[in-house]
Amino acid sequence: MNYVIGIDGGGTKTTCLFLEANHCTYPKQPKVIQGPGTNPHQIGFEEAGHRLTALIEKGLQTFNVDSAQIIGIGFGLAGIGRPEDEDKMKKIVQNIFCNLSFSENLNSFIGSDSLAALKGALSLKDESGILVISGTGSNAVGVDLEGGIHKCGGWGHLIGDEGSGYYLSLKALSNVAKAADGRGEETLMTPLLLAKLNLHKPEDLVRHIYGRPHEKHEIARLATCVIEASKQKDKVAVKILKEAADELVLHVESIARRGFKGDTTITAAGSIFKHSKVLKQHFIQQIETKRLGVYREPYAPPEFGAALLAIPEN
Repeated sequence: MNYVIGIDGGGTKTTCLFLEANHCTYPKQPKVIQGPGTNPHQIGFEEAGHRLTALIEKGLQTFNVDSAQIIGIGFGLAGIGRPEDEDKMKKIVQNIFCNLSFSENLNSFIGSDSLAALKGALSLKDESGILVISGTGSNAVGVDLEGGIHKCGGWGHLIGDEGSGYYLSLKALSNVAKAADGRGEETLMTPLLLAKLNLHKPEDLVRHIYGRPHEKHEIARLATCVIEASKQKDKVAVKILKEAADELVLHVESIARRGFKGDTTITAAGSIFKHSKVLKQHFIQQIETKRLGVYREPYAPPEFGAALLAIPEN
């Protein structure tokens, strides 16, 4: 039995799928393992290589697969969206192949996690489509009928990532500060956020936020406070989530203008879509109202898309 490996490497976790090479549909009982994040711009390319090697090796042992049975590996990695990044990662991948006794000529895909996610999200009958991702960060990617790839977003948390977990967290912090000053409406996000950070009063946020540098994911995790407050009908939280959904719709509009039809499949992925009913429902409503396409749930996860991209052509 031959296998292809599909890897979805994010900033906080990495998922590795061992897919039987003759299966082009997502299995009912997938062979999947997870490990720590492998975004090379967060942890360095060398460390990303070490983590990927350890994860693949663990998978080989867990599923009792020999390296000779692997005929392709797809690496869909966060932070790998530019040619120079792909070239740098190719050298790391060659080291992985060497360390795990894979063939140097093993078929491989090395690219962004968004491309792998798009491939996995669209069903096998979809010839074109658009995927919007909202997790720690945000971006969108689409494939047209000619196979052309179109991207929007992905500018990072300092100048982009609108509609993401990081975006929601900044909005939450700002609105909590406004409420404390009397410049804004009181919100349930205040006690939720203080409890999450183990702080006593809003003024403590200044010391916590500015007292030391914070990683992107540390700030982004505060988005759970917005989502939880929205579940309790907090008006401020609901407003933030709907505004975030509108930002994500703008991503779709940008790509849709590039020759996509009104019946294009539009789908979404990422933790924010998964956990926020308010954001997801508003997003779908706006997609339909603006007639940008037809919303469908994603067919399969990104690691499946990475595996498909690594299957050798006959």
